[in-house]
Amino acid sequence: MVSPASFVECREKGGVGWLRQDVATVPLEAFWGALAPLPDAKGRGGVGLMMLGGVQCVVRPYRRGGALGAILRDRYVRPGRAKTELAVLAALRQEGVPVVVPVAAVARRAGAFWRLRLCTEYVADALPLPAFMAAHPAQRRHVAEAVGTVLRLAFAAGLWHRDLHADNVLCCVRGDRVRVVLIDLDRASLAAPLKVSLRDDMLVRLQRYQVRHRTQLAAVPSRAETMRGLRAIEADREARHELWRRLAEKVSRALRRRGLPGR
Repeated sequence: MVSPASFVECREKGGVGWLRQDVATVPLEAFWGALAPLPDAKGRGGVGLMMLGGVQCVVRPYRRGGALGAILRDRYVRPGRAKTELAVLAALRQEGVPVVVPVAAVARRAGAFWRLRLCTEYVADALPLPAFMAAHPAQRRHVAEAVGTVLRLAFAAGLWHRDLHADNVLCCVRGDRVRVVLIDLDRASLAAPLKVSLRDDMLVRLQRYQVRHRTQLAAVPSRAETMRGLRAIEADREARHELWRRLAEKVSRALRRRGLPGR
């Protein structure tokens, strides 16, 4: 995926960046400064805040998970992974999908490897979905609908994300409405039209995460709230209930494979 037209590729010794035009004059070195703490931040990389060219940004350093995480940690063979996520975010926004606003992706040499950072606009007073539901119980019905609507738009745009879960959904109150945006789309891609099986896989991943981490999450959707979210994804009642049954079976099967009790 090519870098979006509204971003400028900048190169300095030992580094490269893809910067939004309003921050294109900021030296690349500035993107590697110390980060201020970001309350309620999730993720492995030590997400923090930084002011860049007058824009308050959330900066997410990339860090590997899984077996390679203990060995390579924050080192990558190529610099393009951050650029790809930046391009996915920009393309989704062009399709009208509410995602966090991208500002820049930067990479710099670390010996034979690269270290990467993604910068996005800070969303004031926003919380991950579980924390938001716990902090705003009166909004649970509305946030369920809003999440379903955002997912429907994302699926229509062809979003395929292997690690979609509740902490990738950021929520805040704006006036009398709940605003929902997707964040952390590392390794995501776009391929419209999206296959139904891939959509189901992402919804299964989302529900499985909530079941597996129920005791650690601040709140999880009730059955009624989950159905409300599915209504925003699938308007036809018969198709929606068939989707619910299909997801329930797949979630139970996935949990049993991991030695956990089904739902």
